Amino acid sequence: MIPVGFRISAIALALALSAASVGLDAQGRAGARGQLAPRDGLGPREIQAQFDAYVIAQAEAALQITEDQYPQFVRRVRALQAVRREARVRRNRLLAELSQTLRARDGADDARLAAATRSLDDQERATLAGVQKAYASIDEVLTPWQRARFRVLEDQLEQKKLDMMFRARQGPRR
Repeated sequence: MIPVGFRISAIALALALSAASVGLDAQGRAGARGQLAPRDGLGPREIQAQFDAYVIAQAEAALQITEDQYPQFVRRVRALQAVRREARVRRNRLLAELSQTLRARDGADDARLAAATRSLDDQERATLAGVQKAYASIDEVLTPWQRARFRVLEDQLEQKKLDMMFRARQGPRR
């Protein structure tokens, strides 16, 4: 069980996302002028780390994780989160390279584009395999009910994160 003092509430997550959006918005405005703005909020990594911890805390409660299951469950969920995070970084890098190739007037030949697209496709297949392997590992420590509940909970939390990010980017309502 996570001690109560370490649990992240939805309110704390919303505040973190709001604070981060302020910092990102200020960064975006200054970046348009070619300057760096001071960071008022949390950075994307800090927000993601808080959300990852929030997912684990919510899953612990929703899935009724036992004390015996907890250490393995947390380790395996963190491994799933790491697979996703690393895949996102690799995918973004490959997309940036593909975009750069498209922008280069001389370098956008069919062979280079085909190779870049193939690399992206290979990365997406590897990501799917890695995510499936991580889920299988998590499933080893959960009951069938917990497995099903975890899948539904993950989707609900992802939707909640997207909603919070959308509201944070909109700024305060008048």
